[in-house]
Amino acid sequence: MSSLGFGLLSFFLTVYAAVPRTIERAFLENDAGRLAALFSVESPLLISLPAPLSFSDLVAREQAALVFERIFRSYPTLEFFPESGGVPAFDRGGFIIKARWSFSHRATGDQKPLRVFLRLKPERRMGRKKPLWAIVEIRAEGV
Repeated sequence: MSSLGFGLLSFFLTVYAAVPRTIERAFLENDAGRLAALFSVESPLLISLPAPLSFSDLVAREQAALVFERIFRSYPTLEFFPESGGVPAFDRGGFIIKARWSFSHRATGDQKPLRVFLRLKPERRMGRKKPLWAIVEIRAEGV
């Protein structure tokens, strides 16, 4: 039984390792489409971002993509990296990725760092046998 548990944990960590890299790439390339591909199709996305982004709402996947297109257009990413710490924080059948995100305001050049928390859960999608990890919540706070 313990070998089964170890095998499942090993599989989870292998799959988990790819998710932060995809999220990191989406932010670094200011690619709302790549990020939106990870948004849940089963449930709305809760987004809560402080000033200067000042956005907080429960939105559909398509709306969330438009929100991040607007954000990336006005506030291009300077750096984004998941904070290391080994095993992710497990939460309600999923896990939370904690990252540091800094961006600049295109018009003024002002820079702002944030700590971002992305909550993911497993989700089945049409045509796939294995579930994917889908982002269901994005929260940020000042550093």
